[in-house]
Amino acid sequence: MFFVKKTGRKLKLAGYVKNLKDGTVQIHCKGDEKAISEFKKKINVKKPDAAPLIVVEGINEKKLARGKIKQKNFEELYDETSAEMSQGFSTGMKYINLFNNDTQANLNLLRSETKENFHRMDEKYDAISKAMFAVVEGMEERNKTFEIKIEKTNKSIESLLKILTQKKS
Repeated sequence: MFFVKKTGRKLKLAGYVKNLKDGTVQIHCKGDEKAISEFKKKINVKKPDAAPLIVVEGINEKKLARGKIKQKNFEELYDETSAEMSQGFSTGMKYINLFNNDTQANLNLLRSETKENFHRMDEKYDAISKAMFAVVEGMEERNKTFEIKIEKTNKSIESLLKILTQKKS
C-alpha cells in the first residue's frame, strides 16, 4: 500500500488505497487524466525495485460518481488500527525475510567463488589467501549472529501480533 500511496502522491492525485479482505486492493483516485494514466502504468507492475513484494495481476477500472472521493491527498485506509499495525509488521517481516534470502544467496555465491579463487591464489600468495579466508570466516560468523537476531525478531513480532489479535477479539 505504501508504494501505491507514494506513487499517487508523487503524481499529485487525491484518493486512497485499501486492502480488502479477499486479498485484492481497492484504489479510488481523482486527478488529471494524464496523471491517472501514468499512475496506472506505474502501479501495474510485478516486483518493482521500489516494492519487490508487489505483484499486480490486473487492473479493473470503473468511473465513480463526481464528489465520491473526499480526500485531498492520496492516503492509505484501514478498517481498524490493529489491521494497520498488523499489515505494517507483516510487510516489514516480508522485507526482512526477502533481505535475508538475498543476503544468503549472495553470501553463498561469494563463498563458492572466493574459495575457488583463493585455492588458485594459495600457490602464489599463501599469506594473502590465509588472511582472506579469515575474513570470509568472520563474515560467516556475523551472518550466523544476524540470522539468530532475525529469528528472535520474527518470534517477538509474531507474539505481538498474537497479543494484538487477541485484544481485538
